[in-house]
Amino acid sequence: MAEHMLKKYIAKIEKTVYLVETVEIIAETEREAEEMLDEYEGDIAGNTFEITEKEIQEEVIDHAYIESSEELGVNTFMELNGGQTLERD
Repeated sequence: MAEHMLKKYIAKIEKTVYLVETVEIIAETEREAEEMLDEYEGDIAGNTFEITEKEIQEEVIDHAYIESSEELGVNTFMELNGGQTLERD
């Protein structure tokens, strides 16, 4: 019976991450700060926002799949199989 050969498989995992950002907003009034917050789309380039903390609330795996595979090189195969490599000391 033929022995199965080891291969390296490349997989992709698509995740949705829900996080809470704590930001500092520089504004003249609370109403202005609320308006700026309503318009906030993750871009802090205007220097009116400073992210002070990020906390991951939930991480959900949406989809995972094997994208490709490739044969292992002789050295890698031998190392994983407990044998000697081609490199000598």
